[in-house]
Amino acid sequence: MKIEIKERKLTEGKRTLYLEYYESGYRKRENLHLYLLPDHAVGAAKHNRLTYNKAMEIRAERILTPPILEKENAKSEEQGNGLTWLQWCDDYIKWSVDCGNCKKMIGHKNVVRKRIATYLRRVDKKDILLKDVSKDEICGLFDYMRNKYRNKRQIKTNGGRLADYTLLLFEETVKAIFNKAMREGLVKFNPVHSLNKLERFHAPDKHREYLTPEELTRFLAVEAECENERTVQLAFGLSSMTALRLGDMQHLRWCDIKTIDGVPTISIIQRKTKRPAIIPLNEMAQSLLPPRTDDNPESLVFHLVKKSDNVSKYVRRLKEKAGIEKDLTYHSLRHSKAMHLLQAGVNLVYIRDILGHVNVQTTEIYARADSKVKREAIEKAYIKVVQEVDTKPMWQGNEKLMDFLKSF
Repeated sequence: MKIEIKERKLTEGKRTLYLEYYESGYRKRENLHLYLLPDHAVGAAKHNRLTYNKAMEIRAERILTPPILEKENAKSEEQGNGLTWLQWCDDYIKWSVDCGNCKKMIGHKNVVRKRIATYLRRVDKKDILLKDVSKDEICGLFDYMRNKYRNKRQIKTNGGRLADYTLLLFEETVKAIFNKAMREGLVKFNPVHSLNKLERFHAPDKHREYLTPEELTRFLAVEAECENERTVQLAFGLSSMTALRLGDMQHLRWCDIKTIDGVPTISIIQRKTKRPAIIPLNEMAQSLLPPRTDDNPESLVFHLVKKSDNVSKYVRRLKEKAGIEKDLTYHSLRHSKAMHLLQAGVNLVYIRDILGHVNVQTTEIYARADSKVKREAIEKAYIKVVQEVDTKPMWQGNEKLMDFLKSF
């Protein structure tokens, strides 16, 4: 029997280790629940070496007592032939619990299972086998969720219709259920992948407010009325320089600020993406650090109020004092940083690393927003020229040229 240690990339940038068994045409995987950090993460070399050694120990044990693949494979095929869609949803949820999914995520997966069951009862297919689920069933399910399902708890909001982001998360979970079935050899394809673009759910383009450098200067120049307001102001300013999220600022410790090549540098693992962030601080950023009150390296840099809603309250107060009319939130500073970098001509790949995005596709959203800003600027300039010129513009009456100018 051949037993190998293999890696699989995860969405948050880490990698997981598993064993793959192969003998006489039968193949099986065993998830070891061991995870490797990105190679450039702080302490990754030591952590990954110990983790890989643990995987080698487990592999040695399996070589001494190998599993019987033929019987297990036959059992899997037999189970797949008689397994219903809903039974597999139950198995998927149990597997998610074993993998350590949080309570909130398990609750969401249970809700998805409940909605699938409701739809199957409506179409009298509650006992449909997993292997028989086709594009038609998925299309019917998505149409039910989009046009017929109503959330009674939110009936006053949009008539109980589900939000676009909720529907998108529903689709991702259904897709994950079938991806897992494919990995287990229970189905040959994922029916969600058969849907065209119009049949799937999509998140709407979200307007992202951002601060101009002049607005940011006014925001930081406001005189704070209390200590909490001043702390939020300083943290907001430092985040605008570093693009760190509120959660990272709330947990930033003095030991996270190290001197590298003579420059004070923030070196942390971001809480959301688990990706490392190494950010040199210029003189302006250093001036936004509050006075240090003790020598404990584990002390927090910013003693921010705990609830994000309260942080937002202070941000709103400060932006009103600064005369900023935009719908500004703490997260807006990440949009501001991205837009400033784009307008300065910085490559998207570098902006992705600065913002800590896992995929460059997320960063491309800002590129589309920047194009929109440029179009609006051209339109305003066009209107201004037309209004200021008394005589008939040379392009007026030329419909093709007019359409071309308006298309920007």
